[in-house]
Amino acid sequence: MPERERAARFRLIEQNGPGNRLLLESTAADGCRRIVISEYRGPALPASLNEPVIAPGRGEGEWSLTAAEGRFDFRARSVDRIDERPALLEPLHRPFALSVGDRIAVRMLLWLLRLPGGARLLRRWHAGRDA
Repeated sequence: MPERERAARFRLIEQNGPGNRLLLESTAADGCRRIVISEYRGPALPASLNEPVIAPGRGEGEWSLTAAEGRFDFRARSVDRIDERPALLEPLHRPFALSVGDRIAVRMLLWLLRLPGGARLLRRWHAGRDA
């Protein structure tokens, strides 16, 4: 498996969203990393953060975010880290992909949908494909 590219710069996507949610996002060639902080109560964050590290604080619901831009102490109900890697699911989807012939047939049938009776042709093709 190829080594995962690390994305170090996180952008502030949303602050004071629904439920006072804060969303940080970082994109890389092989996926997306997100940090979602719910019920954020703390200082305003800069538009981008380099290599943020979030650690629990001493008290209940207390957290600290340390980045190259500084240290930010805040209170929150929860902090979730989401790591999206669509390349992991690609081999699972491959058996369900349409063949070249099926893709050409679908394009033609979608073009024929504009004609009278095109919907009937598409239904017949689909029924014959399931059988």
